[in-house]
Amino acid sequence: MAQISLSIKGRIFNVSKDILCEYSDYFRAMFSGNYVENKQQEIKIDTLEPDTMELILKYMHMGLIDLSDHSLTTIGEIAIAASFLQITELIKQIEYILDLQISVSNWIQIMSISEQCSYAKIEKLAIVHGLLSFQNMKPEYVPSIHVLAWYLSHPFLDSESEAAIFKFGYEWLLHHETGADALLIILGCLDIKRITLTELKEIKNLVKEYENSLAAKVVDCLFDLFDKNWELSCRTLQDHKTMICQKFTERVYNEVLNNIRNSSVRKLLYTPVIPIWILKDTKPEFLPHYLFSFTHENKFHQWLEVAEKNLWGWSIVSWGPSKIVLVCGEHGRGTGIYMRDVKVYDTLRKDWIWHGVQLPHRRHAGCAVIEDSLYIIGGVGAFRVVLDTAMIYDLKQRAFRKIAKFPDSIQNPAVCSHDNIIYAAGHKNIYQYEDQGNGKDLWKTVISTEIRMSCMRSYRKYIYCIQSYFSNLYRFRPGIDKKLELITCFSSPPSTMCNMRDNLVVFTRTVSDVTSVEVLKGDTKDEKPKVMYTERDTTIRVNEVAGSCVVVLESPPTEWEVSQYVRSYLQHYNE
Repeated sequence: MAQISLSIKGRIFNVSKDILCEYSDYFRAMFSGNYVENKQQEIKIDTLEPDTMELILKYMHMGLIDLSDHSLTTIGEIAIAASFLQITELIKQIEYILDLQISVSNWIQIMSISEQCSYAKIEKLAIVHGLLSFQNMKPEYVPSIHVLAWYLSHPFLDSESEAAIFKFGYEWLLHHETGADALLIILGCLDIKRITLTELKEIKNLVKEYENSLAAKVVDCLFDLFDKNWELSCRTLQDHKTMICQKFTERVYNEVLNNIRNSSVRKLLYTPVIPIWILKDTKPEFLPHYLFSFTHENKFHQWLEVAEKNLWGWSIVSWGPSKIVLVCGEHGRGTGIYMRDVKVYDTLRKDWIWHGVQLPHRRHAGCAVIEDSLYIIGGVGAFRVVLDTAMIYDLKQRAFRKIAKFPDSIQNPAVCSHDNIIYAAGHKNIYQYEDQGNGKDLWKTVISTEIRMSCMRSYRKYIYCIQSYFSNLYRFRPGIDKKLELITCFSSPPSTMCNMRDNLVVFTRTVSDVTSVEVLKGDTKDEKPKVMYTERDTTIRVNEVAGSCVVVLESPPTEWEVSQYVRSYLQHYNE
């Protein structure tokens, strides 16, 4: 067995040629052809690090490596070395571990590693994860102003408002000595046509301490245009150029014009998915269980068979923008055989994942998710006992714990999350869950009602509530209102509703099971919902007790370059 010496930046490793050729296409090609290296006793490689090469050689001698023992930085160095040396099996392991480890705090680093090593699939997964995790992102996770600008201006960034995007960028700038001009970069990342007057007020408030800066004057100008009810377009600005220049300056006018001309356009699409029964001449327990998507183009579309035909009393809830959790249910009515596992469907990977856990017996529960915590409340347990118990299931750690008992024993409680707090409706009250620490928690009454709510959804500053036998829509502001406010009525009793970010979509039904889709925009009191679509197919019916979701169904494009306007300011900062 021929031995050679590898000189890696001056450090010598004695290793068998056969071992190198067995694992590395790079060495196999080097030693199998008429290359000068084939006759040398020492091979010099200065593109790799000695410590990384040592790990690679240990892998070759042992035939395995536990990448989970190493930091992401070290895995990145191993990835670069494995790509250079063309070690196919190790590259597969690295891609697998990087995929597993993608999180809100490290996706930028994984994106960078994948880009360097040409891991196209992992790079895309990392970018999509970052774009869809904006709600949980922190400024300290972003390494540079160039990455910040690319991220905040991306059309598929998942943000409920442009004000939230500006605030994120503003907080990043506060921790870096960038100067007031950097605020123009953040303004250049916004979708100006999507912004509202309320959001501009928030932005105006944030830049108060920079009131003499060009950025603050640009915000003032935008606010003034918006306050006049003028369309924020290039044509409007050009038509009123003289007036704007007199009130502000020509420089401010040019900045606003360039900002609007180069404005980002948010394109991320959320789709409501609704549990539907397909009514046939068969026993109810054998009806297939489907999720239907609803879009303007395809209307109701049969999308995914979500549960076994004989599973009764299951619940779904969205986990982040691209995952659906299926939990609970009884296999046949009265059988006492329950689904105790948790199933997660990834809409981007288009695959089910079974968690392999044993939850307590339960069907017809109320569910909501905050970050990685699934709250399961009430329902029906063994021997048809209506439950007052509640639990939290950790979707990452795949473990559950009991929490304070719910004040009511209740089947199908309406549950939702709002500002990272869980709210649940009992028979005559709406409660808020409080974890007081030190093992103490409780349910606190926040709203007293005369009727039992069947569905609650957080939308902007309010929680909206419906009751399936009446056409009324109620709402309240958590922490402020002490009673429900009746704001409007639907054309028919509602089944369920979905927060679509820009509007509230409600699925209603007539006595003859004709389903309509009604839309409520904004927070305006007494706004009459608009009927968007009516489905007259009476062979389908909304399974209102199973919940509903709003998710991203298709993986968004990731290729993106910042605008020329933003690039002109970024050139003042080193990469």
